[in-house]
Amino acid sequence: MIITGCSSGIGRCTARHLVEQGYEVYATARRIEVLRDLASAGAHVLAVDVADESSMRECVGVVESRHGAVWGLINNAGYALAGPVEELRMADIHRQFQVNVFGHIAMTQLVLPGIRAEGGGRIVNISSVASRFTLPGGGGYHASKHALSSFSEALRYEVRPFGVHVSAVEPGAVCTRFIETALKVLASSAAPGISEYASFRSALAHCYRSVQASPRRYGVVSPQRVACAVERALSVRSPRSRYVVGAAARTSLAFRQWLPEKWFDALVHRHFPVPQREG
Repeated sequence: MIITGCSSGIGRCTARHLVEQGYEVYATARRIEVLRDLASAGAHVLAVDVADESSMRECVGVVESRHGAVWGLINNAGYALAGPVEELRMADIHRQFQVNVFGHIAMTQLVLPGIRAEGGGRIVNISSVASRFTLPGGGGYHASKHALSSFSEALRYEVRPFGVHVSAVEPGAVCTRFIETALKVLASSAAPGISEYASFRSALAHCYRSVQASPRRYGVVSPQRVACAVERALSVRSPRSRYVVGAAARTSLAFRQWLPEKWFDALVHRHFPVPQREG
């Protein structure tokens, strides 16, 4: 079982949870030294950067040399690129898709020949409820998660005849360092000179901090709940194609699906910051 992005948050919690459930786990991160506690807990640890194909290839090679094939892959590595689309640097957008999408596709391509040869296995993609609706200030991140979920859906159809089950886990906000990282990215990603977005960026940062300060109020779920959803996708005989995690996530999806567009837009304007034309 390979899990990417185990340095913190969902990946770290999932690795620990699956070890406790008796799975043989290969926890990965860019810097192997941050995985010492997982190694002490019983996980194998490897250095993997999902922006570096050679490190991914080496990881898969290690697992296959020991076990013949990779039975399970959990594509978890990711982060949030925050800010108005006009201000995002193209290099940052490329990086967002490399980490959140392209790296997962590459890992999947590397493990699939062995999984097919063994007659089956599991692939779980950690996506987000943000893959199915978009909020202002999250265009880069939402686009990457939409791409990941679409990739996951196509892959599910293609590999099912070979005994490979594919699931996307879609949590809402999760109590990790995710928001903290988004705030840092937001502060560093703005292109200079676009003053029209200054107040929006400030309001967006305030919104993120409010969620961080009052997680229960905003329906933020623990990474343990996401880990349990991953375990279900791995263990049940016929896993779902999507696992939505958290009441707030399910409610948001219901609003997006059933409300007329104008009503949903009004809801977004009421509860989330949006740019305002000044003067």
